[in-house]
Amino acid sequence: MHEAIAPRDPIKKKEALYILIDVPIGGGGTEADGGKFPIFINDDRLVTFAKIVGGIQDEKILEMLRSAKGFRKLVDSVGVSIVGDLPDKVAHFTISFLGEHRAECSSCRIPLLTNGLESIIEMSSLDWRDSDTVPNKFLFELPEEKDIAFATVKFYLNDGYKAPQIDPDPPIKFDMPPYKTMIARSCLSTGNNARIKRVLRDLRAGKAVTLAFLGGSITQGAGAVPEQEQCYARLTFEAIREKYSSAPDNVKYIKAGVGGTPSQLALNRYDRDVTRNGTVYPDLVVVEFAVNDLGDETNGNCYESLVHRIWNDPGEPAVILLFSVFANDWNLKERLAPVGWRHELPMVDVLEAISPQFITNAGEPTVITRRQYFYDTYHPSNNGHRIMKDCLMYLLQRLDSQQDMKPTKPAPPYYSFYFSSMQAYDRNNLPPDVSVNPGSFTDTDEDLQMVALDDNVYKTAEFPYNWKKAHGNKPFQMELVCKALQLVFKDSASPDFGTIRVTVDGQRVTYYNPQEVGWTHCHATLLFQEKAADKHHIEICMVPEDEDKTFTILGFGVVR
Repeated sequence: MHEAIAPRDPIKKKEALYILIDVPIGGGGTEADGGKFPIFINDDRLVTFAKIVGGIQDEKILEMLRSAKGFRKLVDSVGVSIVGDLPDKVAHFTISFLGEHRAECSSCRIPLLTNGLESIIEMSSLDWRDSDTVPNKFLFELPEEKDIAFATVKFYLNDGYKAPQIDPDPPIKFDMPPYKTMIARSCLSTGNNARIKRVLRDLRAGKAVTLAFLGGSITQGAGAVPEQEQCYARLTFEAIREKYSSAPDNVKYIKAGVGGTPSQLALNRYDRDVTRNGTVYPDLVVVEFAVNDLGDETNGNCYESLVHRIWNDPGEPAVILLFSVFANDWNLKERLAPVGWRHELPMVDVLEAISPQFITNAGEPTVITRRQYFYDTYHPSNNGHRIMKDCLMYLLQRLDSQQDMKPTKPAPPYYSFYFSSMQAYDRNNLPPDVSVNPGSFTDTDEDLQMVALDDNVYKTAEFPYNWKKAHGNKPFQMELVCKALQLVFKDSASPDFGTIRVTVDGQRVTYYNPQEVGWTHCHATLLFQEKAADKHHIEICMVPEDEDKTFTILGFGVVR
């Protein structure tokens, strides 16, 4: 890493492209580690920032931001400012680039005070390498992890390039008529109210009620600062408890959001992360996977199976389907909403609330701008999390005002209930009829995806009872009777991890590379799916060229 010092004297400002404006950082968070808070600019994230924050429409400039070579040609210097709670604190900022095989190459780090004064990184001071391929991330380092600050990043462009002049966003007028109209649009369906009405009655009667939130990184709290306090799940829990419960201490909160995980994996972790292996019976479960399920191999089958699984839990919980949204006005409502329609479930669509008002004629005010709603391409800001909470509370208000309905009758699946009975197996809970010979997969991986569940201040490891390949090249072997098998493995950016070959019954062969995703994360993949259960033999080994590397099997999802 090249350590740069910010210039002491001011330099003449060039055309400026805003990338971040007053983005909150700090207060812990998904990626926080000792006061370090990354904002990733790889893939198309930097282009999205340039579009929605900087207002860039010039395709030539957007294309230059996709590569390190183009970045060097476009950007003269980077201006960074941070406003914190104490202006005499010293923070640090790093911009880094990736090289071949996603390895971090060039980077530049500067100190700056948290008093709002802009510091400049001149790109000529960065030790560029020929192997640099793409921008990687901004890294903000605050003195303490609990510190909270607001960061702005601008790119000063080389001569010949133009950027729009950006005015500060007007304040959001929460709870005014236009805001309420926007929130009301989110109510996609009130569905059948029987179970929700029961939950509201129990709350008012002071009974013990458990509210659970299951989803991906948005449910985990990504983009909220501080994450645990300002995420939509916590805000909604607190709002429900305050508005409806006569005995707030009797209302329990479960937050089971895990970044990068679709409903396909949620089937595997539902019992562990929500019901706590059958010891907890939630009364209400909010399910949020509308921006995580694009890669679902089953195209909705796992989602409907998950909803069916939750609905048929012993506690008969109410279920709300929540559809969050990406900065490009996209979610999977078209795929997932039919599940809610079929089973008469209440549904909230955040896209329908916020996206229409983003598109206005010149000079017309919006209720909230994109850069006010989004923290980055994928996650809402504190404002966005509040809006998600308000959308859920509006739904409950609508349901509360309705006449009681009779419980909904069971309906046939829209897609399938095939995976509803999936059981999660790992190193700690293999049943007697499942035979495992770990071969060389005898170690336990402790460098796992970590999440803060519920309102915990600490993070919990996902899939801690795993099999990690140690020395040697003996294959992992498993025999069991089932009709479908899901493999859960660890993705990793570490060069120590290599590709595996999975063989089913000595015939079907599949390869999995844990480095493709590029970060430590739980990855679920379907090995096979059949109509009837049969005996199967599974063999997992490293490919020949990676025999000296490692791989972690986190667990399996089994449909008997």
